[in-house]
Amino acid sequence: MRIGLMAVAMLCSVSNIAFSQQWQTAVSVNSRVGYTSNTYLNPYFSEWDRTVDGGYGTLTTLGQAIWFDNNNEVEMTGGLVFEPFLGDRTSWNGGLALANYRYKFNNRISAGVETGGSYFSSDFKRTLFWAQPTLSWFPGLFTNIKLKVGSNFRRYDDFVIDSVSIDSRNRIDLYALEVETWPSFRWQLTAGLYGNLDNLPAIGEGFSSVATVSHIFSGGERIRLVLGLDRYQNQITTTTGGGGFPPGGTTESIRQTDQLMRLGLEGSFPVNNRISLFLDLTGLQYQSDATTNNLNDYQVSGGVRLNFRPGRSGGRSGIIPEWDKNSGRQEIQIRYAGEGQLYLIGDFNNWKRPGIPLVEQAENRYVAQLDLEEGAYEYKVLQVQGGEEEWISFSEETYTVDDGFGGTNAMILIEQ
Repeated sequence: MRIGLMAVAMLCSVSNIAFSQQWQTAVSVNSRVGYTSNTYLNPYFSEWDRTVDGGYGTLTTLGQAIWFDNNNEVEMTGGLVFEPFLGDRTSWNGGLALANYRYKFNNRISAGVETGGSYFSSDFKRTLFWAQPTLSWFPGLFTNIKLKVGSNFRRYDDFVIDSVSIDSRNRIDLYALEVETWPSFRWQLTAGLYGNLDNLPAIGEGFSSVATVSHIFSGGERIRLVLGLDRYQNQITTTTGGGGFPPGGTTESIRQTDQLMRLGLEGSFPVNNRISLFLDLTGLQYQSDATTNNLNDYQVSGGVRLNFRPGRSGGRSGIIPEWDKNSGRQEIQIRYAGEGQLYLIGDFNNWKRPGIPLVEQAENRYVAQLDLEEGAYEYKVLQVQGGEEEWISFSEETYTVDDGFGGTNAMILIEQ
């Protein structure tokens, strides 16, 4: 149940271009060292094991590719993970792959399917696969509500219980409700509820939940507070008495409740456009009706992340601004698979830096609102990260003009 919920826990504009399509790619290499008392706190494995209580390292290579046109978006992610433990424990190693498809019906509603799988091996082997249709609703420009319903398939090989090696397979049907909102371009709030469809409508019998509060600084630095609560209930049947004659006794069913409470603090600091440093502190407390003693676990880790954005052949790389000019105010959306903070600079703000912030409304999708009068406006998109600034290039599908300095400006025409 816990593994299924953790596996699960792991768009929208009107374009002024008749038809356009684009690829974007990104690659990251993460190196991490840390100390943990329970591998359940590991973001990749989430297996309950309190015997580790020691240092570990993680090396992860992940690649992401995104293809999109005006209404469709396909996102593919894959990578390899290697995690050695200090001491005589067996290392974890394996890989994962994700594939998501979304179709935009209008400015407020999109739907699609998310699939993924992973394989890891250590003292035992674990295989996961999940697939879930999704429905997204944007009640406001900076708020997204997402519903997911699907199945999770798990397989364990050579799993040892009481010195006996067993193989097992199971399937869990799951649901997820996720909310993301941006009160301002510096603050992001998210919340998610994940559970087993068999428990509906009695959600309290088993669920996993998480809420986060993130603050993004002007240079791309980010700090995030994570709060989580998992709750599980089991029915236990006991028989008392019946030792005399005639035979008999009393059978009693007891509902046992287990709870996991999590508190975490995460931070990332971009050194430059390619290198970021990160730190993660997490605490976990386990409570159960079966005992009066609580179990406390923690993990602390930090590392460095290298980011790359490979160019695409054919001269079509770059961003495609998508404008909605039919809602009173103007809205611009940009798909961008990269790090840092994006800003919009142009005639509408007298080219004053850093400019108008673009908020990451959804993954790799940045949004800003303007209130422009009739006329033609030239503009650029600026990326700021780790104190460095870089102009983001536009694709060939975007209408551009010479900026007079050897580069190009995009142009938008506002008509009343």
